[in-house]
Amino acid sequence: MNLTLDHIVHFIKGEPAAAAEKWRDYGYMAIPGGSHENWGTYNSLLYIGHSYLEFLSIEKNDIASRTDNPLIKQLFEEIPNGEGIGQICFRTNNIEKLQAELTEKGIETLPIFDGSRKRGDGSILSWKMLFIKKNHDYKYPFFIDWGMEDDKRFEELRQLGLIDEKLGNKKISAVYIASHDCEKSASGWQDILPASKADVYISSDGKEKRASILIGSVNMIFCQPLSGVGRTSEVLLKRGEKPFAVQLAPGLGKEISLYNGLYF
Repeated sequence: MNLTLDHIVHFIKGEPAAAAEKWRDYGYMAIPGGSHENWGTYNSLLYIGHSYLEFLSIEKNDIASRTDNPLIKQLFEEIPNGEGIGQICFRTNNIEKLQAELTEKGIETLPIFDGSRKRGDGSILSWKMLFIKKNHDYKYPFFIDWGMEDDKRFEELRQLGLIDEKLGNKKISAVYIASHDCEKSASGWQDILPASKADVYISSDGKEKRASILIGSVNMIFCQPLSGVGRTSEVLLKRGEKPFAVQLAPGLGKEISLYNGLYF
């Protein structure tokens, strides 16, 4: 099972173009994505190395409320509780093989979804998605297959002018996830994904117990608050066990707080 971090999904209430504008205010070229007409949603994107951030919002409430796509269902169910990072997606180059490997491990998945959206220029972008069937509170990630090799895809994106070269040499190095029990959360992910042994430690400020696992080249850091105050406690109280911060390498040199998510 060969997986690469593809993107981070950040749920927002307003227009995705506004999120792109906020990133441009910080000096980075975020771009409009387009509309998912079958799902009633739309997005904007910020590419970072061979991954990206997606700011996803509901465009047509009547369509989004009826979808059977688990990601859109999650957005529709959770956005009333507030904005924030909602999901993590890993990329595969053979989603049918991945589905078979998960089945062999005893992990039931939903049927593979065909996805598409209309770009601003009217062209259609297509992909395939795979979701774990028993995913209580949407704790586990989902998977995507773009149907082409990474180098070819990103070269095409570069030629289209969709990639900010200032971010081309960076990568998403870590994702921080709020957890009631960090070791249990890490173990749950290890049962599904090819991950390293958990590194368990106390944060430098003494406020959190953490369990970090490496998946591909990205650390998933599960953060368990040791007191009832602080960002992690707030996330657990308002949104449950969800990602709340993304670390880049090299870093941005500052913390950027947007829509209840932290990027640095």
